[in-house]
Amino acid sequence: MHREAYLSAVMPAAYCPEDATWIQGQLMELRPTVRRKVAVKYAEVYQTAFDAEPISYKQVNRARHEANKRLREFVEKYAGASDGLCIPAPVLKGHQAKGTSQQQGC
Repeated sequence: MHREAYLSAVMPAAYCPEDATWIQGQLMELRPTVRRKVAVKYAEVYQTAFDAEPISYKQVNRARHEANKRLREFVEKYAGASDGLCIPAPVLKGHQAKGTSQQQGC
């Protein structure tokens, strides 16, 4: 069994119960050191969006949308980077870096 199966992510203070499994899965993609900070920010975004929506029956949907969108984008951008993964820089063909010579076999 995977190690993650025994761990439970820290959950935000404010969230929709229907999103709990998805939120926990997203948080588990992050390093343990950042999970709590991300959960706090999720709750802030959720509550801010909830309070900003003037129509009462739209409040939960707006809050879910804003908080889940932010969490999804954060995980997509930073989960791999926090594990040290990165995309190698593109190689530019036809350009040579300054200070290098083209001599081979020196």
